[in-house]
Amino acid sequence: MSKLIIGNSFNDYLVGDLNSFDPLERTIGGNISLRLVWLAEPGDLVVLPQPVNPEFVAYVMDFKGIPADSVTILVPPPGEFGTDVLTTDRLTEPAFERRLLKEARACGVDQVLPYVFDTVVVRICEELGLDTSAPNLAFLKEGGCELLNSKSLFRLIAAGAGVATADGVATHSRRRAERFVLDQFALGRPVIVKQDFHQGGHGNEILAPSAGVTQIGAGALTVLDRPGALASHLAQRWPVYSNDERNKVVIEHYVPDSIPVGAEVEINDTGATVYHVGEMRMTPVFDGVVLPGETTTKAQREEFRAATERLGKAIQALGYRGLINIDGIVSPDGEVRFTEYNGRLGGTTHLHWLGLTVAGEDYPDRAVFVSNNDWQVASFTAAIAELRAQGLAYDAERSSGVVITCDHTQQSGAIEYCVVGPDSESVAHTEAALKNLF
Repeated sequence: MSKLIIGNSFNDYLVGDLNSFDPLERTIGGNISLRLVWLAEPGDLVVLPQPVNPEFVAYVMDFKGIPADSVTILVPPPGEFGTDVLTTDRLTEPAFERRLLKEARACGVDQVLPYVFDTVVVRICEELGLDTSAPNLAFLKEGGCELLNSKSLFRLIAAGAGVATADGVATHSRRRAERFVLDQFALGRPVIVKQDFHQGGHGNEILAPSAGVTQIGAGALTVLDRPGALASHLAQRWPVYSNDERNKVVIEHYVPDSIPVGAEVEINDTGATVYHVGEMRMTPVFDGVVLPGETTTKAQREEFRAATERLGKAIQALGYRGLINIDGIVSPDGEVRFTEYNGRLGGTTHLHWLGLTVAGEDYPDRAVFVSNNDWQVASFTAAIAELRAQGLAYDAERSSGVVITCDHTQQSGAIEYCVVGPDSESVAHTEAALKNLF
């Protein structure tokens, strides 16, 4: 039997307004779905938004030790946004949908693994005749995935689970939002404004009462230090923040110089299993991870893990089953606060597979993993050649080196990598050498 893997990252369900994206950002947003080939096994069917470099597929399959032609990859016809992202219009294009169902039945698909389990994917499950009586699929059919990708609903559920969040509000009211920001500004505090549905720090904007605030976790920072500047700014930006009044807007106290942290969690019938806790690299939006961490302490990560398990039990009680990413921060004074969850695959799902493969189930305790999403290179072929020539490519005997985890050279002239090593010092040394190659 086999899996149907659907790479629907940054689709029209997860992102408030795809038109608001810079075309290159949108292309790269869709391109991260190509990471999912790491999760494929012989006989699997993979649907991706963009054509994938055959060299990259061969590289991944060679690493996994399976034939390159044992996995079938489909790319639907272009849609409203071309081949940038896997939007509803592409997945439901009649000819492609017929082909997808035919191929899935021929492969004996008995499991569907999408990046996000939206209502289009639920429909595909139903058309394949998969078990729709399972509680999780019934939950998803009723829009449960929306519940677990909403930043406003996250604050509500986190409060119910007794998990600490930043001071903030989630509101439809621009007037209430303005009052909250003014109160924060009066205390000298900046705030972060979040679109209810988005990912990777996109859709976030920091508003500051004065200059000098570090921009982390948001695509924009605006200083509002003149009388009336806040009211004018909110009047102009509210339609963007609220997705034309359709969603609530989340506004929270922004704590400068905090360390972004996150966990990948599996929610199952018995509870919540935390795969790993790590630090997120933000430049200023998500650009990689450090597992388990280089700045936070083990005690801080354990505190985050324990609270994540409590939150996971609340999520399980709602009826969700599957992977979820739970994010937070460690403030400069050491306080742990939670910021959002995302009921879907994430930026470390493929790294979990890598960790299990190269170091075993206790990989967070046995190895260090550092990823970067934007290494500018001449080409994928040149990057591989240089890594091997310089002795930096991953070596299975040493269980260390550089693994290329995604190729977006055609889109942006860059690739993603993960450096694996026994400790932080060796990984830092390898990464420094890596960055001097191009």
